[in-house]
Amino acid sequence: MADLSERLVIKPGFTSDDVDFVSMQWGWILQRHRIPEGGAYVDTWVTLDRKTEIHQVDDQPIGTRYFTLRGPGTAEVARHIRQDCDLWLIDEALDALRTADTRDEKLRLVYAAALSASEQDAEERVVPEFRNVMRDPDAGVRQSVVIATGYLPHPGLVELVRELRDRDPVEHVRRNAAILLDGLSEGN
Repeated sequence: MADLSERLVIKPGFTSDDVDFVSMQWGWILQRHRIPEGGAYVDTWVTLDRKTEIHQVDDQPIGTRYFTLRGPGTAEVARHIRQDCDLWLIDEALDALRTADTRDEKLRLVYAAALSASEQDAEERVVPEFRNVMRDPDAGVRQSVVIATGYLPHPGLVELVRELRDRDPVEHVRRNAAILLDGLSEGN
């Protein structure tokens, strides 16, 4: 299969049972169920022609579920998923982040924004919003920028992580920012 070609973020109210119903509706063939991968659980389907893989990732460390799609039929499968599933759109996630009241809401929305953003979205909209998140009094919310950047290592977001490494008042936020930056530099 080809590398990741699409990622779609599932809203919390759309359950795994709902995803199973959609998979049956479109005739996806279940190949693996709840396989553990790095703290997440992954369900894998393949389309009837066996050319496109659909992964539902239950990323428990960040409390977010999303699809990753690979293969030549990705555009059609993505269209089906958008039609039948309740998904986060980048604008919707960022709008909700601006008005979020609780820590859990903020965390969930930071991850939804990062996972649903394109490179262009990152530059134009995510970086400015995450800069606001970096001013949150809760160290865990500020650290979510670090974690989210691991999923969307856009240069503007990496710069925000550098700022957290150099200036955050909480040691574990600075340390985790440094760890991510070290990991990203090893990949280059």
